[in-house]
Amino acid sequence: MALRKLLCVALFVIASASLAPGGTANEAPSVVLKFYLQQQFGVNELGMVPAARSPVQGTNTGFGQEVVYEFTVTAGKSPQSKVLGYVGGTAIVVNNTAASTTFFVQNVIHYDNGNVRGTLSQQGEAIFSSVPWEYAITGGTGVFRNAYGFNVGRFISSTPTPNGNLITTYYEASVFLDR
Repeated sequence: MALRKLLCVALFVIASASLAPGGTANEAPSVVLKFYLQQQFGVNELGMVPAARSPVQGTNTGFGQEVVYEFTVTAGKSPQSKVLGYVGGTAIVVNNTAASTTFFVQNVIHYDNGNVRGTLSQQGEAIFSSVPWEYAITGGTGVFRNAYGFNVGRFISSTPTPNGNLITTYYEASVFLDR
């Protein structure tokens, strides 16, 4: 009888833990943010540490290069569409093969669209030659306080400009909030 009670208590504890916020794999995100990132290379990007190894032929960056950046986030593909915020951070090139692997140490999305205001901190490794790439959302502020989740991106276009290439990428951030 004591063993039966112990098993019932154990099952109750396991069931309770799986029903806690964020405890199920099939849980729908609290918020899904959809936006375009307008990356103006040569304008709002600054090389802080030069590459330790030269770029491999056919690539743009060398191993160890570090840059800081701030790019605009818009509602549409066009850079002239509604501005929703910006993304700023630090990136380090961790591989200088044709894969163009970059590790984003700190990538903060400052988002402001109506009542949805705050920042999302994300980090991860992106291999821009593979689509899509994904970052882990590791926290936030404002309406995104204690946020977690993932952000999936994909390449849209590259447009030459007098100041450097304008790269447009599309993102869908699945944000989970424990309230």
